[in-house]
Amino acid sequence: MHSFTLTINELFLNQRQSLIHTLYRMVGCLQTAEDLAQEAYLKMLQVSKVQEITHPNPFLYQIARNLALDHLRKQKVRQTDYRIHQDSEDSDEYLVSLPVITLTPEQEVIDQQELENLLKSLDLLSERRRQILVLHKFHHWKYERIAQHFGISRSAVEKHVQLALKHLLESRSN
Repeated sequence: MHSFTLTINELFLNQRQSLIHTLYRMVGCLQTAEDLAQEAYLKMLQVSKVQEITHPNPFLYQIARNLALDHLRKQKVRQTDYRIHQDSEDSDEYLVSLPVITLTPEQEVIDQQELENLLKSLDLLSERRRQILVLHKFHHWKYERIAQHFGISRSAVEKHVQLALKHLLESRSN
C-alpha cells in the first residue's frame, strides 16, 4: 500500500500543473482550480485505500472533472438563489423546489462501467497513439508540440488523434 501511495504522490506532483490548468479552463478561477486539484488528490488517496486503481492518471482527471462540475453546479445554484432572494420573499419555496443533483447508485455503477470500458478501449490502442491522445485531450498540448515531441509530422499527430477517437467511439457503441 505504501509504495502505491508513493506512486499516487508522484502522479499528483507530475500532473499537478496540467491538472490545475485543466480545472482552470473549466471553473475560470486559479485558486478554485488549485483547491479542486488538491481535493481530487485527497479523494484518490481515499479510494486507493479501499480499492485498486488500475489507471491512476485518467482516474485522477475524472475525479477532478467531477469535482469541477459539482463546483459549477453549486455556484449556479448560489447565483440563482441570490437573484431569487433579491427579487422575492419566496426564495425558500424556490430552493425547496430545486432538483437535487445527486447520482443514483445505479447511475454511479453505469458511469463506473463506462469509465472501465473507456479505459479498456484505451488499453487496446498502441502505446504511441494512446500517449498522443492523452497529451492532446488531457494535457491540452497543441498538435505542433506533440509532433515535435515525437519527431513526427503534424498531420501524423492529427491522424493518430482521429483514429484514437474513432476507436473509442466505436468501442462505446458496441
